[in-house]
Amino acid sequence: MGDGDREREHVGAGPNARADQGSWRVRLRRWAASGSGDVLGAGVLFGSDLVLTCAHVVRDPATGLRPARVQVEFPMLQGLTRTLRRTAVVAAGHWVPPFGKAQGDLALLVLDEPAPVPSPVTLHRTLDYRGAPVLIDGFPEYQSGGEWLTGACMGPGGEGDERVQIDLSGAGRLRGGFSGSGVREEGGDRLLGIVAQADESGRHGYMIPAATVAKYFRHFAERYVTGPHAVPGHRVVSAEAARTARPHGLQRTVTRWLNGDEDAWDTELLFIAEDDERARQALYVVLNMADREQAPHLAVSPLDAAAPGQDAAAGPPGPGPSLLSRAGIAPRVGSIGLVLDLEGAALDDPGRPELREALAVLRHELRHAARRHTAPRRRPAVAVLHADRSPTEPATTVRVLRELADAGARLLLVVRDGAHGFPYAVAERLLPADRAARWLQRIGVRVDELAGTERRARRLFHRVEPHVVDPPVATGYAARAALWTVQLSDELRPLTGRGGPRFLEKLSYAEQAVDTYLLRAKAAEDALREVLDEHLRLRGLLRDHLARLARRGLAEHPDAVGPYREAQRLLMAGPCPLADAERAVEAFARVVRRLAEAEGDA
Repeated sequence: MGDGDREREHVGAGPNARADQGSWRVRLRRWAASGSGDVLGAGVLFGSDLVLTCAHVVRDPATGLRPARVQVEFPMLQGLTRTLRRTAVVAAGHWVPPFGKAQGDLALLVLDEPAPVPSPVTLHRTLDYRGAPVLIDGFPEYQSGGEWLTGACMGPGGEGDERVQIDLSGAGRLRGGFSGSGVREEGGDRLLGIVAQADESGRHGYMIPAATVAKYFRHFAERYVTGPHAVPGHRVVSAEAARTARPHGLQRTVTRWLNGDEDAWDTELLFIAEDDERARQALYVVLNMADREQAPHLAVSPLDAAAPGQDAAAGPPGPGPSLLSRAGIAPRVGSIGLVLDLEGAALDDPGRPELREALAVLRHELRHAARRHTAPRRRPAVAVLHADRSPTEPATTVRVLRELADAGARLLLVVRDGAHGFPYAVAERLLPADRAARWLQRIGVRVDELAGTERRARRLFHRVEPHVVDPPVATGYAARAALWTVQLSDELRPLTGRGGPRFLEKLSYAEQAVDTYLLRAKAAEDALREVLDEHLRLRGLLRDHLARLARRGLAEHPDAVGPYREAQRLLMAGPCPLADAERAVEAFARVVRRLAEAEGDA
């Protein structure tokens, strides 16, 4: 190695650097039997034998395949006369090549022998990553001691929000040699993730955060990822539960709030009846779908099940079938910042340290976000479950929530009983005075949308019914929903626009019902449109095949007349099963192909 690769005291050390930080910073090179290959990028050492990096850093650019071996170097260790090296291979089941738009791109390497010095670091979850100042240390070409860059996290980015955007400060820029390098919170020792990519200017980059790593490498996360989960463990649902759950109207309200839609409020109040287990499960499913780490509708069992040393299928994950996604209930992955479950728990409960930690982290990040002037719709979304079942005094709970809301948090408050003191305190001290009137107005907009959807579905039904047996039936809920709005308006009028918690409870249930009806109406409209499109497609195919024969003067050929008339009868003469019509059109198509081939038209 040249003199530039000889270790110097505190080589590459940046702001707030400490003597023990060099043990986790590693440089990756292409393996070469004759010595050192080209620098590929960086990685982070965990424990004594695992290195986390990006898949694109170590994969073969020609084939896109994982490498047989990679050379790992420890250039930051102090007191050495030369840079120590190890050989590493990709851990079985821990290879996720890039896919989609800024998704995946992770690899976990296993060293052939323990590192010279074990690494003390872990990856730390943060709730929202907005505004946190960070340090990045990479190994650009011709700078063997590494280079420090400073920047700040700007919030989620990339398809599926698997990334976090980082904007650099100072004169440096991200370039080759930084991919896979650790991103450390400035002023502390916490690693937040690894660098994955940068834009052309090198001034804006993207980090794969700890929660995304934990989603793909669960066994690794159990040991090396710390910090509060966005969704508490006892509220995590299985992938099967998300795939098979029936859509529920309340999920549309929650999804609008999570996505920051224009008609969603920063503070939403949602009632769920004590005995409504389906609604409660629907809530947990949609919150899990919004969690960067859980996202069960995107879960991939081989990666979830595999640990280092175990065999597992490789390749990019793909979404499983999701009734909820098809129904339009698909919040952005990573859109939930934190779920606080207060059922049976006090805000200062010493027996729930994870709750206290989550609140502390939330306050910490809200301070960062305030300094960065974060846009309202990109502020942390915090769901507070069952505060009406907490031993904390309602006034105290609402005071804490008020502080969080004033600091920039967006709140979803889920309660069960409008007669409890907590909803009263919320109505009096947290919600705006005109919330009831505005809520009723929002329900009216939903009812209008429902009526329009049902009108379109009826028109589709009238077009389909003469031709198709047993077509889907358009729903008819709009009149009932419109009557509710009239009744609720009459009830609100003497309250001068400000309803108490009991009235707010009625509004919540009415909106859930209207949204459930809207889901069903849209499903019926979509099904009718599919039937109509298929019928029109078959008619077009029949017409095209006939035209092909006509161009050769074969339209009246005895072999073609019978199959054509049968297909035409099924499609035009009266209602028929679409499957029968499709078989008849295909039978005519086979005759057309045979006659055309006989004429020399291949």
